[in-house]
Amino acid sequence: MPTLAFVLVIIAATLHALWNFATKKAAGDLATMWNGFAFACIVFAPLLFWLSPNQIALGKVYPYIIASGAIHTVYFFTLAKAYEYGEISVVYPIARGIGIVGTALAAALLINETLVPIGVVGILTISGGILLLGLNKHREKRGVSFALLVGLMILCYSIVDKLAVAISHPAFYIYGITLTFTLFLSPYVLIKRRREMFFAWKSRKKYSLLIGVGSVGTYLIILFVYQMAQVSYVVAAREMSVAIGAILGFIFLKEPFTPRKALSIGAIVAGMVLLKLVEQF
Repeated sequence: MPTLAFVLVIIAATLHALWNFATKKAAGDLATMWNGFAFACIVFAPLLFWLSPNQIALGKVYPYIIASGAIHTVYFFTLAKAYEYGEISVVYPIARGIGIVGTALAAALLINETLVPIGVVGILTISGGILLLGLNKHREKRGVSFALLVGLMILCYSIVDKLAVAISHPAFYIYGITLTFTLFLSPYVLIKRRREMFFAWKSRKKYSLLIGVGSVGTYLIILFVYQMAQVSYVVAAREMSVAIGAILGFIFLKEPFTPRKALSIGAIVAGMVLLKLVEQF
């Protein structure tokens, strides 16, 4: 993986862990998340004025925006449910681990990406470390079930988005996705969760802002990285955020630290090193 892409992925991983931490602090409240997405639509709107018509590629990219927006709608709904029922150090690893392996397989089958042996080892090492981190609490059945669905959504939107940024500027594309899934979630939030939405705006503004701006900003970075490297490696490398998220859970949420979790974090870091070495093979 090119050095610039690797550095950007590390930055994105840190931001990703922070906004997931905020989501867990808000107890996975979808209304709090929706407020953040609506705010993000306002914050990132000026980006559109910097783009030329050629960078936007309106007609060609619209199907990808609708598809990814729909997938992200399910992703955020299931993510909120997963955090409602499970610990961040369980939900986050399972969701991301499933997404890594699934994306690598889908990329090989659907968009003909070729993986070198050291890259395969790196992906499997990261995924193994992640799953080891999350699968040690079988009692959280509902949290784990929703986490598995989140992982499936990661696989789906990663492939769609990799194809989309080949024909459209990442800034326009991320804005289109954000606006789409915010609109798709609006009927549910405004009808079923309206009271929670107003409460969240009064009492959880900081979480909403961190979730909205953090999630969109994080993925904007990843979309740029998709233009530099294979989606299989990018999705795996960004899961350094799992180790960061687990550490945040240990420190600030008082979640237990065990030898298994220490081994898991070590495996994730080792896998990251292997992915950085891919460019030399």
